[in-house]
Amino acid sequence: MNKKRTLRTLFFLKFAVIGLLAFSLRYEFRVETEALEQTGIFTAYTATAAETDSTPTITASNQKVRDGIAANNCLPFGTKIRVNDRIFEIQDRMNRRYGCENFDIYMWEYSEAVVFGRQKLKYEII
Repeated sequence: MNKKRTLRTLFFLKFAVIGLLAFSLRYEFRVETEALEQTGIFTAYTATAAETDSTPTITASNQKVRDGIAANNCLPFGTKIRVNDRIFEIQDRMNRRYGCENFDIYMWEYSEAVVFGRQKLKYEII
């Protein structure tokens, strides 16, 4: 009788431990993936060969330029960031001299890009 009770208790404890581990891992994953606000250096670019390469309307991820595109050398293509309540998707790369804190936002008009200038802004990866 005691052997059955011990086996039942061990069986219960095994599942209790597994459940606690699963909860713990799920909690850690959620904490790590929550959006963290960071600061980056943002500039703007347009689709001209002088600012890009010989294919100015095609991004490094082989997409056509469009509103909402951003360039960064470290984040994977498709990563979305929120800057000033706007969402941008990383689909392009910058010159290799720029680090992970640098972002380039695509703009249709050169005059808009000039007015935007160089700004230190807060962003979050979403």
